[in-house]
Amino acid sequence: MKNRQDLLFLAGLFAFLLILVLWLRPGGKSSGRSFGASLPSVSSTETKSLDACPTAKCLTVYVAPWCRICRQSTGAIAALGKHLKERGVDTRIVVGDGSPEDIRAYAQELGPGTLMDLDNQVPVSGGVPNFIVSDSAGKILYAIPGVPGIYQPPFSEQVLQEFAAFLSLP
Repeated sequence: MKNRQDLLFLAGLFAFLLILVLWLRPGGKSSGRSFGASLPSVSSTETKSLDACPTAKCLTVYVAPWCRICRQSTGAIAALGKHLKERGVDTRIVVGDGSPEDIRAYAQELGPGTLMDLDNQVPVSGGVPNFIVSDSAGKILYAIPGVPGIYQPPFSEQVLQEFAAFLSLP
């Protein structure tokens, strides 16, 4: 009986990984669309369009206030943003998928440049945190849900490079 359970588990794991690889590959499910969203930041009443990026590639990290993994990864996401900025990739953090009060509170925790998706404008599928890579015109190249691991500070250069490689970024 144990061998059958192991075999079923392995078959299920293989099927899951195959679907995940096909879904996540660059040029896959999320590619070709634009954001089509303008979101307010937590520190301003003005909105910011996600359809423009000051660098050749842009990383948009979508998190939710109820997401335990998002909250555990907050420090690593901020460190990754600084790491990528040094390599010519702009990073934006968007908080959504919650009540307006919870979204605002979590966005305030993340800092003044954090954007709020109060009306579910950002196309997110596959769970949160969600890492969406787009080009300078806002065309979504690919999206990757989840994190490669829960990293604890201090964040070494090796950890940040591993995180960036997980996202196929420099």
